[in-house]
Amino acid sequence: MSPHPAYAGYPPGYPPWQHPTQQPPPIKIPGNPGDTAQAAFRWTNDADRMDPFAEGSHYGPVLEPFLAKIVGATIKLNPLLAPPPDTQDDYLRWNMLFHTSNCYRTTESQRSWVKGRNAPATHPRVTHIRIISRPFPWMIHVRAQNPKLGVTCGEVLDAVSMYMYGDVAKKEYEPLPPTRKRQIWESYRFNRSTDSNAPGGRLGEGLKRLDWLGSASRFGGLVPSDSFVKEHCGDVLPCTFELKCLPTYALTAEEVREQQRRLENPTRHHSHSRSRSRPAHSRQPSPRSVTVRSASDDDDDE
Repeated sequence: MSPHPAYAGYPPGYPPWQHPTQQPPPIKIPGNPGDTAQAAFRWTNDADRMDPFAEGSHYGPVLEPFLAKIVGATIKLNPLLAPPPDTQDDYLRWNMLFHTSNCYRTTESQRSWVKGRNAPATHPRVTHIRIISRPFPWMIHVRAQNPKLGVTCGEVLDAVSMYMYGDVAKKEYEPLPPTRKRQIWESYRFNRSTDSNAPGGRLGEGLKRLDWLGSASRFGGLVPSDSFVKEHCGDVLPCTFELKCLPTYALTAEEVREQQRRLENPTRHHSHSRSRSRPAHSRQPSPRSVTVRSASDDDDDE
């Protein structure tokens, strides 16, 4: 039986009946367009995001390498330490035959590298990193001077420079094949020449690790390479990176003058004073008479 048409539905002008427990629809209050615009800016830009490579001791933890491996942390390198990019001009330019005071950022070519030296080398920060490379057989250890800050970009380059200026042990040189010895000998002669791209006689008579670099003495950045680390070390060690060594470049006239000015200041090279030998004589030694350390004088390098 259908209801009478006069009583069907709700009376005109009255809303439908609602259950008492049902909440009324929210009231729409007009917002401030300025607040909406500011919120949109924060979400679409990096204005509120912390730079993972910001300087300071209060930006994230500092991990030991073994702890980083246990927790499975993905270690990222500071872009400053990356190989020179093709799409931008901001990178470090440094001939590793010279002290790091000759390193500069391409955006600030008129002065030695300052901006970014104290920035963390990795994210998350670590207390110790290892560096290996294809041109030489050694491993370079870089330890943070301040464990609360972790390894910095400046400490990485300083460690590479100091290690390259170290002496070569006789047991490291003698087993090399004749072809490799000849290459090192040619590099040895050039590095002690008067060429503007060579350090010159200040290197002394002793064979240095930098003589292993040959013409590939340009800093090419650090890269993660598990395959090369395993090949070189026998296992994939945490916080271990490959140093890329690129062919060197000829200095411009301005770079030659600036480099000479820095080299004339002895205070810039105090960190290498322990690793220098006596000045080289005018007579160049033969490949067999290159001065190398004996096995008994070999330091226990890690």
